[in-house]
Order: sequence, then structure tokens, then C-alpha cells
Amino acid sequence: MLQSLSPLATDYQRHQSALADGIAVQVMQAWDALLDIYALKSTLPVYSAAVAALVQRYGSASAGVAADYYSAARAAAGVRGTQTVLLAEPAGVDQVEANVSWATRALWTAEPVPGPAQVLVKGAAERLVLDAGRDTVIGAVHADRHAAGWARVTKPGCCYFCAMLASRGAVYRSQRSAQFHAHDHDRCMAEPVFGPYEMTADARQWQALWQSSTKGTSGSDAIRAFRAAYETARTG
Repeated sequence: MLQSLSPLATDYQRHQSALADGIAVQVMQAWDALLDIYALKSTLPVYSAAVAALVQRYGSASAGVAADYYSAARAAAGVRGTQTVLLAEPAGVDQVEANVSWATRALWTAEPVPGPAQVLVKGAAERLVLDAGRDTVIGAVHADRHAAGWARVTKPGCCYFCAMLASRGAVYRSQRSAQFHAHDHDRCMAEPVFGPYEMTADARQWQALWQSSTKGTSGSDAIRAFRAAYETARTG
């Protein structure tokens, strides 16, 4: 259980996770209703278009929830005045269809894939939906002179990559660090910071693990060392 995460941030994370759960159900229902693996040439474009429409609808909802959260977090931090939060655009049709094509490529090629097509489609759809919320918060931080930056907040059981980024705290502000680097099935969120940042208990542990496991290393070697240490600690 994450400690020191505010009730406001916890509620926001819950809402975004509900949207991810919702899109996962919807894309699978569309799969059963629209896709015929024995007639991919005619049915895959129909399915891809349906997924794109779903991602745009859920993505718009994710952006709206994020805008409300940002305004509420700003007020809770005691920041005076108002800040107009621009909603990030949801993923475009071409982007969604490219992801669906990638996720379903094993249905017509012998190319090795990292999992079943349905799982890959769900993971990509979740990422694209939640990216609209993440981009909304990050965009608001960059536009707000009162914002100190943003931090990555994870879900319990996150992967080593998300743990590594969360361990850095609220360092994300510059254009160079503006990307969230989400992966499929990633439920992490961007938390705006308006003053001194209190890391979660988990993030503090990961920060200490990074410092102890990467001594004498750098770059990709440091990442591999942290991954090994993190996965060892998680499996106990």
C-alpha cells in the first residue's frame, strides 16, 4: 500500500484505473463482435476503427478527469489564482490503428510476439487512454509558473522501470524530461507538485535501492543492476 499519497491523488488514480478497466472490457467486446480471424482482410479494419473510436472517447474522459484533478491539487496546495488547464488531445485514429496492427500481427505473420493478440490490444488501448490524462497534467505543469514539476506515482506491483522513474521524485519539469515513458498496461500517473515533495514510502525504498545497487555503474549497466536488485527484492 502506497504511503503518503494524498487522498486527492489516490482518488484520481482510482478514476484513471477505472477508465483503463473500462477500455479493456470494451475492446474485448468489440473483438468478439467485430473481428473474424478467418476473414482478417475485411474485419480487422472495422475492428481497428471501433477501437480508435473507443480510445478517443475514453481518452477524452481521461483528460477531463486529469484537468479536474490538476485544478483541485493546485487549490489544495494553497496556490492563489486560477490556471486554465488545456485538455490533451486523445490518440488519433492513425496512431490507434497502428497499435492495433502491431498487436495483431501474429494473426497473419510468423513474427514472434510478446503475448496473445488480445492482451496486446488491451495493453496498448489502456496506455493510449491514460496518456491523455498524463499529457494533460504534464502540459498544465509546463504552463503553470507556480508548479515546481511533476512526479511519477506508481500502482502496487509496478515493474522495475516504473519504480526506477518514481524513485527520482519530482524532478520532471524541463522539456528534456517531459516525456512520461508509459508502457502497455502501465497504470502510473503524473502527480503535479507545487512545493516540497514528499515521496511515497515505496519510492523512498526504491531510491535507496537504486543508490545501493548501482554503485560503480552508469547508463544501461546501472539500469540492469537496479532491475536485478528490484526483482530480487520483490520476489523476496
